[in-house]
Amino acid sequence: MELEKAQVGWIAALPWNQAPAELRERPLEQLSACSSDQPGVRAAGEKMLVHGKEHLCVVKYSASFAGEQLHSVTTGVSKVLQYLRRLSVDLSKPKARWTETQIRNKIQRWLSAQFMADLIRYQLEFQDGHWHLQFDFDHAAWLHLMAHRLGRTVLLTNRMDWSAEQVAAAYSGQQQVEQVFRGLKDGEWLGWGPMHHWTDSKIRVHAFYCMLGVSLLQYVRRQAQAAWAGISMEKLLEELRQIQEFVLLYPPQGDKGPNRVATVLSKQTLPQQALAKTLGLEQLRITPRG
Repeated sequence: MELEKAQVGWIAALPWNQAPAELRERPLEQLSACSSDQPGVRAAGEKMLVHGKEHLCVVKYSASFAGEQLHSVTTGVSKVLQYLRRLSVDLSKPKARWTETQIRNKIQRWLSAQFMADLIRYQLEFQDGHWHLQFDFDHAAWLHLMAHRLGRTVLLTNRMDWSAEQVAAAYSGQQQVEQVFRGLKDGEWLGWGPMHHWTDSKIRVHAFYCMLGVSLLQYVRRQAQAAWAGISMEKLLEELRQIQEFVLLYPPQGDKGPNRVATVLSKQTLPQQALAKTLGLEQLRITPRG
């Protein structure tokens, strides 16, 4: 590898089917809890032979990642089971004209999402001139998925002297960098485009103030940790957007004179109040004149 020749340290996530089974499915209680800098994270490492060379392999478990996957899987299972039920009803209709290839292709598309084929079983039979579809949810596979798969990532590195916690933390840092670029690309934080520039110098300036904006967002997020530990950038922006100030105009008391002006803040939740106090948003309020 070029990285090896350059003596550059690297960390990569292993595809699940290439990760050593004895490490990737290690019981959760055998994974050591990381420090408070990585809440909800456990990790364990071992030097192993992978791709013909010894590397440090680390299995990382994240409770928050497990929660995200759990939500995605349960939502996916619910949808697929509904699709299969509707298809079963359609196949039982007298005028149904389905070929086996059409049916299986449709089902395979539904089961192509991650974990769906492991959790949902189906049986297709041709009887009395019609196709009959039976399906079921595999509870044993679900329990195995919960205990040995959700929330886990297997990492590979050439940093042989690092601890499992150091490897997990470094990989999380890499994910944060990727998150920044996704935020720029998708426009969730601030939009890289549309970019109405053509010359190299102006494109560089555009890139500079985009990254400056990201740096300011990261600074605000670090400050917000005091009010809401672990808050994500997306959640922070969502909460801050809901803190709004309104300017109310009232008619003058007499026949002449300017309108009376009053400002009022939108109703805030307790977390929003804590964020506003921590970030000093009170200083940004509009001061009515007169």
